[in-house]
Amino acid sequence: MDTERRLSYEDGFRKGKYEGGERILARFLPDMTLLPDISVEHVISLGVEQVRHLLKPLMGVEEVFQELEKALQERAPCSLVRLGDGELLALAHDTVLSAELVRREGTFLEYSGMSIPDYAHRDQLAEAVRKASIIGVPVAPEPNFQGLLFPVFQAYGIQIAPRRFTLSTINYLLAEEGYLTRLIQGRRVLVIGNTAHSLAAVLADKGAVIAGAISPVKGIHDIPGVLEEAAEHDYDLAVVAAGIPAVILVQRLAEQFCKVAIDFGHLANLIVEGNIQIS
Repeated sequence: MDTERRLSYEDGFRKGKYEGGERILARFLPDMTLLPDISVEHVISLGVEQVRHLLKPLMGVEEVFQELEKALQERAPCSLVRLGDGELLALAHDTVLSAELVRREGTFLEYSGMSIPDYAHRDQLAEAVRKASIIGVPVAPEPNFQGLLFPVFQAYGIQIAPRRFTLSTINYLLAEEGYLTRLIQGRRVLVIGNTAHSLAAVLADKGAVIAGAISPVKGIHDIPGVLEEAAEHDYDLAVVAAGIPAVILVQRLAEQFCKVAIDFGHLANLIVEGNIQIS
């Protein structure tokens, strides 16, 4: 069985490399020619040098921190949202991919707060991405990560050039490198999500003044109620851990209430469970 599995992997890898690399390269070679002693990887590296001027730089963790800190000091709106495979699959359904394929690929989407199809909230999600101050994006080349990012942006007419991007894992970097502690110390923090009360206790230990905790957030249909409840609190910074709805919530908290809001993601669970320590 192990031999059969190994042979299947070896054969699949070889054929996949051909279909995704060598076959494409062969289409661009002149007829009646060979390209010896150079790999597909080398050809790609040479090509990357030719498009280096088109590369879009990502904001580093220090730069993102400075942007958030500046907004907090100036009481200006700032929204940090993040796109993972869940958000990208939700955006892609019946635009880039069929809803049927998205349901098959994203069996976790309902757990993340959105059922497929849902065109109204799909379009609200796209609008939130369009209006966000900083967008965390995946750099992994897999089909449901960066493989969907640019097709999704193109489908909604979201231009890359004017937008500011960072890593989709920026929430972890902020927490692990000490920037989150600097952001919350002495500031009024509103915590939103299913782990809100437990997370609030941890943040309070790090110096945050907890302005409130809104929980639970069961899905995308809870967004209006969460926003209504948020309007009753006086706070400087909102941290939102609510799956796919977090993207919409974060952008609207910034836009409607002139707040700084961060899409906290699954990091909230890891902090509450003690698997990640805030520096």
